[in-house]
Amino acid sequence: MGALALLAVLVSLTACKQGANAPVAEKPAPQQMPVLPTAPGSPPEVSSTPSQAAGVAWTVPAGWEVGPARQMRIATYRIHAIAGDPEDAECAAYFFGTGQGGTVEANLDRWAHQFTSPRGQSPAQPAKMEKRDIDGLKVSTLTVSGTYLGAGGMMSQEQVKKPNFRMRGAIIEAPEGLLFLKLTGPLNTVAAAEDDFNSLLGSVHRP
Repeated sequence: MGALALLAVLVSLTACKQGANAPVAEKPAPQQMPVLPTAPGSPPEVSSTPSQAAGVAWTVPAGWEVGPARQMRIATYRIHAIAGDPEDAECAAYFFGTGQGGTVEANLDRWAHQFTSPRGQSPAQPAKMEKRDIDGLKVSTLTVSGTYLGAGGMMSQEQVKKPNFRMRGAIIEAPEGLLFLKLTGPLNTVAAAEDDFNSLLGSVHRP
């Protein structure tokens, strides 16, 4: 082997040895999204039912549970039944738009006639209607007890009768139209929740 050929072989062997000992480049680790710390026991964020409509706002009484969205309602609040009553009560808020929903008198009359005595006649105690002013707004209220005929809902074709029921209703002449509030349920549960209902009415204000 000539000198030049021997030199070429030695250079080739040296290059191979250096290549074998060269460090292997590591692939970068994939980036991970940072985990944000959460406070122990903190509840997940949930959307809340609005407590304002028709240009007024109100405060929901403590202990009233906000129910799921329902057709034609601004909000529905659940009030747990007291011992001895067969079911919970609920307070529903309605707003149909400016100039919509009929007159105050027509609605109060319709609500009153949703109750009868057990024999199907007018309740032994007629509906009690009052008017007052809250934060410069006219508010008409109704209190009536008896056998409730409106449990099937406004759009229902079936009449559901529920004896020993009670309703506290209120119609607020708000800046944008009539706001309707109806607390309905078993007699004793509604009677026990009337202070809370009055508190809700007292909290109504222009935001």
